[in-house]
Amino acid sequence: MAAVMRSDVTVQHRADTLAERAALLQRTPLLRRLPEETLLKLAGFAHLKAMTRGETLFRRGDPGTGLLIVVKGRIRISVPSSEGRDGVLNLVRAGEVVGEIALLDGHPRTADAIADTDGEVMLLERRDLLPLLEENGAIALALMEVLCERLRQTSAQVEALMFQETGPRIARALLQLSSVQRLSSVAVTQKQLGEMAGTSRESANRTLKAWEARGIVTLVPGRVTLRDEAAIRAIAEGRRAETTD
Repeated sequence: MAAVMRSDVTVQHRADTLAERAALLQRTPLLRRLPEETLLKLAGFAHLKAMTRGETLFRRGDPGTGLLIVVKGRIRISVPSSEGRDGVLNLVRAGEVVGEIALLDGHPRTADAIADTDGEVMLLERRDLLPLLEENGAIALALMEVLCERLRQTSAQVEALMFQETGPRIARALLQLSSVQRLSSVAVTQKQLGEMAGTSRESANRTLKAWEARGIVTLVPGRVTLRDEAAIRAIAEGRRAETTD
């Protein structure tokens, strides 16, 4: 059974040093601008925990007790539907953070966080981070930037679901992942891509196969390579007719 990361469960400690934890924190864009003494102080509160693919890190509605930093691997952020099909909001990779909304307002989690791969996360409790936010404007500003970026992504997803056909929605999801991963070869399954675009795996497969035939993308299991990003962007913006649906 997957272990759930909640405040009433003892977080597994790793045999690492304070300096090693501080070095991991410094690699995170959110904390990169902090001075060394602040990073060391924060590292004293941080806990490392291994995660296993499929493990539930937290569920929507759980108490918002802290922030997770992805050290290794990838986390899937999703919301469940009454039909039992998840809507994937984001795939969070190493160096990125999870749980920033609940960190700030202390309210319950707004989505599920599931380990998409084996890996490792670092947990920072809200009670330890809030005093540092009050003392250090740099970390507060960086957290605001993360929130703004997530809000832009969510707004784009809602707009696409309301007004766009399947092709443009899939194209926007691919561009979002490519931007986050900073790679033209995106690590994502067709099922996950369909969930991000609000459609089925079968529909995503048909669309991607048609694009592959046109030389726009290359497909291998678990990965989509954008061979013609300009064409994908044109589809996302509705500037090219789709014939797959």
